[in-house]
Amino acid sequence: MSLFGLTLEQKNKIRDLLKDLVGVLVGSIIYAVSIDIFIQPNHIAPGGFIGIAIILNHFVPQLKVGLFTIIMNIPLLIVGLKRIGMRFFFGTILGTMLSSIFIDILAPFLPQFQGEPMLAALYGGFLMGAGIGIVFRFYASTGGSDLLAQIIYDITGLPFGQSLMLIDVVIIIMSGIVFKDINVPLYSIIAELVSNYAVDLAQEGFMSYRVAFIITEHPDRIKKVIFDEIERGVTEVEVRGGFTGEGKTMLMVAVLHTEVMKIKRVVLENDPDCFIIIGNASHIIGLGFKSAKERI
Repeated sequence: MSLFGLTLEQKNKIRDLLKDLVGVLVGSIIYAVSIDIFIQPNHIAPGGFIGIAIILNHFVPQLKVGLFTIIMNIPLLIVGLKRIGMRFFFGTILGTMLSSIFIDILAPFLPQFQGEPMLAALYGGFLMGAGIGIVFRFYASTGGSDLLAQIIYDITGLPFGQSLMLIDVVIIIMSGIVFKDINVPLYSIIAELVSNYAVDLAQEGFMSYRVAFIITEHPDRIKKVIFDEIERGVTEVEVRGGFTGEGKTMLMVAVLHTEVMKIKRVVLENDPDCFIIIGNASHIIGLGFKSAKERI
């Protein structure tokens, strides 16, 4: 036992919990700021429950956007408890409550941008997505249509992506009808697209990764130049051609996007007849990249 009767493992758990709480708090504030400054003042409804809340607030301004969001999420969280697991359930409650409360609390103190709607869609969508992405990184959620789409999938079998897209499309179309402005859904679509990009960016960071698959008859030579010149590890897999039936060796190498040209050069210099496939990798965790505990 250590100071205050806590073991090192218990201290690490408390530290990780506090880190998660701070991350969700920061993400929720960024999300709320985007809604109050850019999204709501311009009647942008970028899908999800926040879009529904902005539409409902137009009819009942006495009830704030954040309050509407909480009310809509309560029945979904009850129904979806078994589908999302206990840890993510509590994370979703925390993220939903914090983001919704901050939307209503900060609104009177923040400026409202009502200039060029395109700028509102771009900046609002980016900040909104960044906030959501940060919350996601700490195993939480701001609630909303993601869970509804999962429930629709369970009931109807409609794929999750299609369910989510259908919900967002309906909300965006409704925004144009309610606010009687064809430009509103157009700006809402832009905000939604920018938001989705920012969510990925917030979760994955600015660093992007690639995976190279190299099928070669000279694996030892290729491995050596990769070790020596690029200093990356190599995984060796025995493969067989489907047409020729000939056995060959495939090397798999994870690299940064800045190393793609270098690996192509050194490989082709040593085996011009090799077959190379290079694909994107959203995350790489391990030696030389991110550690298993690294999340931000």
